[in-house]
Amino acid sequence: MAETQDAAVGYGGEFHLGNPTTLYECQQVTGFDIPGEGAREQTEKTHLKSPGWRREYLSTFYEDSDFEVTLNSRPLSDTDTLLSTANKTGDVRPFKAVIPEDGVPVAQITGTAKCIGYTRGTLSADGVTEATATFRVVTVDDVEEYEEPTP
Repeated sequence: MAETQDAAVGYGGEFHLGNPTTLYECQQVTGFDIPGEGAREQTEKTHLKSPGWRREYLSTFYEDSDFEVTLNSRPLSDTDTLLSTANKTGDVRPFKAVIPEDGVPVAQITGTAKCIGYTRGTLSADGVTEATATFRVVTVDDVEEYEEPTP
């Protein structure tokens, strides 16, 4: 199989969050961490006859995995209200992260998450105010081929 990976930029990416169950595309997103599952905790189970004098481990719980979404801040916009409400309620909501290649959506990651933090940024005389929403993954699916939303 030939390697097809090439560098790409995030132009055309999207982040959608449930309102609370219907997905809504957050507006003015400037970037986001690609959601993924957390690392597995390891519990040692070494015993006196562990093979090859090597420690042995048992995989246990997943550690929490957090990701951030940054966006241009505009208080009282639909996106601002959605993120603020999600942070206040702390409920589990569906999400979809769309990953582009050359400005065209090619992949998506879906799952559920809780908004565990939302800041509207810092106001300055000559800078864009950028908000940050922090999410904690509850469930996350594998990367899948992008599916157009149904109208």
